[in-house]
Parts: sequence; C-alpha cells; structure tokens
Amino acid sequence: MKKVILIGAGGHAKAVIDILKKNNQEIEIVGLITKDAADIGEKVLGVPIIGTDKELSELFNKGIRYALIAVGSVDNNFLREKLYKKVANIGYTFINAFHPSSIISDYARFGTGNVVMAGVLVGPDTIIGNNVILNTGSIIEHDCVIEDHVHIAPGVKIAGGVKIGETSHIGIGSVIIQGIKIGKNVVVGAGTIVLEDIPDNAVVVGVPGKIKKFRETND
Repeated sequence: MKKVILIGAGGHAKAVIDILKKNNQEIEIVGLITKDAADIGEKVLGVPIIGTDKELSELFNKGIRYALIAVGSVDNNFLREKLYKKVANIGYTFINAFHPSSIISDYARFGTGNVVMAGVLVGPDTIIGNNVILNTGSIIEHDCVIEDHVHIAPGVKIAGGVKIGETSHIGIGSVIIQGIKIGKNVVVGAGTIVLEDIPDNAVVVGVPGKIKKFRETND
C-alpha cells in the first residue's frame, strides 16, 4: 500500500481526500502538511494534520515516498509550482487523483501530481502536464495541451486544439474556442469567452475576452 502525504489542509484538500477515498486505491493518506504549525493535530475529513513543510524531509526519511499537492488557487499558481518543485527535489513520487465520475480518453496523456475532479471530460490526444487541477465539470476536448501548474476552474469548456501555458488560471465557467493559444501566467476571469490568442502574463475578462492588464512575473 502506498503511503501518501497531501500538501495542503484547506478546502481543496477536502476534495482530494474525497477523491482518493472514493477510488478505493491501495493508498493510505498518512496526513496533511499545513503552512500553520498551530493547526498540527487537527483533522480534515478524518485525516490528521501532521506537520509543516519543514517536516517534509524527515517524513521522507521515515519511509513516506508519495505525495500530492492539495493546495487550490484563485488566480495565482506560483505557490503550487513552488511546492511541487520543493517536494520533488526531496525525492517524493507524485500520484494522480482521478474522480471515478471523470471521463478520460484512453488516448489522453497525463504527467504526475494532477487532480481531476468529478464530471471532468478529457478528450483523445490531449496532453496534461504536471500538478494540474481540472476542476469539477470542466471539459477539455481533443488535441489540447495543458502545461504544468495550470488550474482549470469548475465548468470551464475548452474546445479542441487549445494550448494553455504553465501557471495559468482559467476562471470558473469560461469558454475557449478551438485552436486558441494561451500563454504562461495568464488569468482568464470567470465567465470569459476567449476568441483570440492571449500573450504571457495577461489578465483577460469579459464577453468577448479583452486584456485588462499585464501581471508581474510573480504577481
């Protein structure tokens, strides 16, 4: 049985715990890692909070080899990227979490550390990178590329042949038409309809989507 720690102890962690328990995989969730030491000893859906990121190396040395980032994001994926790289550098192997109601093509490809929520559809020849969140009810059609550390929020609809660059956030209920290229560190606001390519670091909102501003690299 794989012993797994989850990095995060908030609402997104609850969703990840729920997925892993529903799947009845050969997985034991040993505990949660939090940013606030005051939370150690509390439980989330019955899973104990066992430490902060300062304990990650110690836990690895004790024989825990598997991990998953269970931190969500509203519009900033840099923290998730930072945590993923830190955990990977220690030596942990990342698992994927697929909700049993998700519909995944046999011809789709996934990296590691991904969370796929209830009702998600992923089409054939789509490539999902590492540490990606495909949130509840999102649709990612055929021939898409979703790069590392991207968060696709609930109810997003992505047509075929779309590429989304790393650390981007696609807001709840957005629609992206076929063939669109979205750069790195982009934020697409909730309910936006994307009809044109989007450059790196842009914040896009509206119907149709228009660039509102550009973000700093670590904004």
